[in-house]
Amino acid sequence: MVGIDIEKINRFEHWTDEGYERIFTKNEINYVKSFENYLERFCGFFCVKEAFVKAIDDDSLIYKEIEVLHSETGKPYIKRNEYIDSILKEKHKSRIEISISHCKDYAVAIVVID
Repeated sequence: MVGIDIEKINRFEHWTDEGYERIFTKNEINYVKSFENYLERFCGFFCVKEAFVKAIDDDSLIYKEIEVLHSETGKPYIKRNEYIDSILKEKHKSRIEISISHCKDYAVAIVVID
């Protein structure tokens, strides 16, 4: 199962903290806001959530339960929790791989679930 999403970064310029808090976890918000170019990162994390929804083919998923973290080496991943594990079990899948990229105007993410 594969999902991909691309978004314009400037889409996030006028979001309020309340808007971010509806979509992103506290961990994600704290991580992203620690960078100067935080809009690119918010956009990239949003793309991961959208790509995950597309890969699973279920638009009723709760975005805040899809948490993007980074390993010690900087590799992004989706945190496994009861919510994610139940979705994967239902689809008879066990592994999630993601990649995020961004440039001046766009961010993109791909999610592969097998």
